[in-house]
Amino acid sequence: MDNETWQQLLSLESRDIVEQWFFRIHARKLSVRRAKEINAAAKQSREYFKNASNSSYSVRPVLAYYGVASLSRSLCLLLNKSGGEEILSPGHGLKSNDWARHIVGQKEGSSSLLNLEIQTASGLFSDLIQVTNNLVAIHVNSERVDWRINYHVPLAGQRITLGDLFARIPDLHKDYKEVSNNIKYARVNEISFNQTDGFKAKVKATYFEPSKDAFEAMGYAIETRDNWTQLTCDTQTFKNCPPLFVHSYVQKAFDAIPDLFIAEPFLGKFAYSQIGLTFLCAYFLGMLARYFPTQWVSLIQGDRGDALWPSLNRAQQFVELTYPEIVIELIYDVLQRAD
Repeated sequence: MDNETWQQLLSLESRDIVEQWFFRIHARKLSVRRAKEINAAAKQSREYFKNASNSSYSVRPVLAYYGVASLSRSLCLLLNKSGGEEILSPGHGLKSNDWARHIVGQKEGSSSLLNLEIQTASGLFSDLIQVTNNLVAIHVNSERVDWRINYHVPLAGQRITLGDLFARIPDLHKDYKEVSNNIKYARVNEISFNQTDGFKAKVKATYFEPSKDAFEAMGYAIETRDNWTQLTCDTQTFKNCPPLFVHSYVQKAFDAIPDLFIAEPFLGKFAYSQIGLTFLCAYFLGMLARYFPTQWVSLIQGDRGDALWPSLNRAQQFVELTYPEIVIELIYDVLQRAD
């Protein structure tokens, strides 16, 4: 657990501070009941994350996921203008699709786990995406938010595999490249956007090549020269089909500028903010450890077919370090815009 991040999140456990935040965001008084609901969910989240950090990896992802879920509930209750816990949709908002077929036996080794698929539904995940307006806060020049994009909120029923997700998380690169060439992101070297000239970005050509066709299909012009690729599009194309922007948080120091990457949207059609991507990652790991403990422990113990274990371990670090920081960053940004 990052002590500074959790120190800042401690404000979610204070009734007085939560009441102040709620008034600044919504210009209305927060009820005592909802203040206690926000406080309680935040307290539970901190305990889940604390216990996850001190637990064996046999159960760590399960505890971390429930920490993510509790923190998400606290955030949703803070950002919703009216109603309390009763307005939150029941369930995770995600469901697994026939995981046993890819897990039991693992005839293809752990690489078959990349085919694990989830489907979005009504529940906490959909509530989170709705209440945050699928917002991605972009850092370009400073540790503060320089730019914001609200992606279209995808309809329920979207399908995403673990491989789809890992291919779009730069923080996993060092380990994931050992098991898969399916990388769908490239680090941004230069970026600009305005209403007149539209969008421009410069990325390393080698890393962007696998996504070139998808971006051309979305309406982007692609020009490669001297090992660099420049993407350009007009304002309307950018608004209709924005890239998936993802930051690398794990390796950065607190208050440093996280590296910015451009990733290919899922199926070239829809995107989730980084808070959504991190929630998805936590769900995959938590449900895998919870409902398939034999296979999960086999990965941890170094049995044959464990090539994906370093990536899964890295993904667990990503969830525990990134999700709390993204949540407090989002809250501070909402407060700043409300003042």
